[in-house]
Amino acid sequence: MRLEASEPKRDSVVYIPNYEPGTTDIYQYVVTLLNLAMALTEPEFGPVQIIANPAPTPQQRQFLNLRNGQTDIMWSVTTYAREQENTVIRIPLTGGMFGYRVMLIKEGDERFRETIELPDLKQLSAVQGSDWPDTDILRYHGFSVTPSVYTSAFKLLDRGMVDYFPRAVHEIFEELSTHHSLNLTTEQYIALQYDNPMFFFVAARRPELAKRLEIGLNRLYENGDLQRLLTSQHFYIQARNLLKGRTIYPLNNPLLSEQTRQAMKRYQSPLASAL
Repeated sequence: MRLEASEPKRDSVVYIPNYEPGTTDIYQYVVTLLNLAMALTEPEFGPVQIIANPAPTPQQRQFLNLRNGQTDIMWSVTTYAREQENTVIRIPLTGGMFGYRVMLIKEGDERFRETIELPDLKQLSAVQGSDWPDTDILRYHGFSVTPSVYTSAFKLLDRGMVDYFPRAVHEIFEELSTHHSLNLTTEQYIALQYDNPMFFFVAARRPELAKRLEIGLNRLYENGDLQRLLTSQHFYIQARNLLKGRTIYPLNNPLLSEQTRQAMKRYQSPLASAL
């Protein structure tokens, strides 16, 4: 990319992804967190301008953009493979919410009228994104999973071609609103839980930016601002309330690196302590 004379220097600009459908609330929260981390480190590293890429892109494309120079920072749930290919900042951004999964089901499905046992749930057909880590996690534990692109998953459920769609507990509200024309609802009694932290990933060509971001996020965590910002979010409060009283089935996440497992012990989840 060629910068004109009137444009800011490349090292004073940070390019990030645009938001994807169904992620508006979490996107705004993460961008706020990113801005706070940059502001806290401005005395050492100088001013920076954060610019979103012009068009939304799916997650796999975001990782490609991180490697090819179109993006400097992105955020995603982590896996060992993603950490091997990119610079990761192992400070959880959403307090474990992506690891709490509630079931989107078809309205009136009698199979979910009361608490369903885990072995019975595994016999039903779940739908998940074809390139999502969740697909591998569920299959590892013996779930029947139908892969799909995100936008088609809701229609498959509405048409009865799959039985349920596990969603992160904070995502389901915006998704139900977005797909209000479909005959879908939230299952009321259970949730799945596995460690599934969302981290910032930084382009390998920008090590100083990665250092700056890690310093800023640690300061936000240590002074409590990260936790206060997260727990004040409407989506967090809704998620916490939705989980209360549910039977939670814990699962292991085989896709995590040992470094990430250790980070999960260091950075405590406010959501887990609230339940």
